[in-house]
Amino acid sequence: MNKTAKKRVKHRMLLNLSMTLLVTACNQSEAPLAEQPDVLTNVSVVTYMEREAGTDTYPVRILVTPDFVRYDDGYDESDYALLDRHTRTLYSVAHENASVLVIENHPVSDPLPAELSLTEERIEDNDAPAIAGKQPQHVKYLANGTPCYQAVSAAGLMDEAVAGMAEYASALGERQQGNMQSVPETMQTPCFLSRYVYATARHYSHGLPVQLWDEAGFYSVLTDFSAGETAPAALFEVPDDYESIQLQQ
Repeated sequence: MNKTAKKRVKHRMLLNLSMTLLVTACNQSEAPLAEQPDVLTNVSVVTYMEREAGTDTYPVRILVTPDFVRYDDGYDESDYALLDRHTRTLYSVAHENASVLVIENHPVSDPLPAELSLTEERIEDNDAPAIAGKQPQHVKYLANGTPCYQAVSAAGLMDEAVAGMAEYASALGERQQGNMQSVPETMQTPCFLSRYVYATARHYSHGLPVQLWDEAGFYSVLTDFSAGETAPAALFEVPDDYESIQLQQ
């Protein structure tokens, strides 16, 4: 995988935040995390292969502990995004320029707008094979009657990982909700508002996504998962010698 491809996962994860960089000021700040042991246990690991329109497939690895959620390119030395589940602070770490973007979350509790109607369509597929004994279900997610994306998910599978992934998605949505002034009105479609702002984690209510896709060409497929793993604690730390850039609210 070339350098550009390795960065796609980080760019996608922070897609709904990237526009705020054009309109917010940055300053230097510390980014300490709590001290940890050398090795963490009870780590959940979920791996996907993803692609977007016009790109080759690339791996996405998600590591979930009771304290952190890490998204990376499938190997320890890659760039990564990290959620501190206690403070809901997001960190985006880039090794090439030795920097970390610190996104302190200030949850926004605005309710779903009355003009935004979210519905689901369940698609029966009795021939779908079970995964680890769990029968997946196919759901189409709509906003104001417009299909936004679809998922095949398995309920009751890797529940701890799913909870962490949902928290990560919600943290991104909360941050985006607080920065909607940076999003052009032409982009604020019902699907955008539901998927990236107000209901970012709604597909996780049906379990672990096995497949996820949309009409724009995005596709994600589950390739591996395991629970109770061990991992170096350093994977969930922010390098203290990197330049730290604070993204302002």
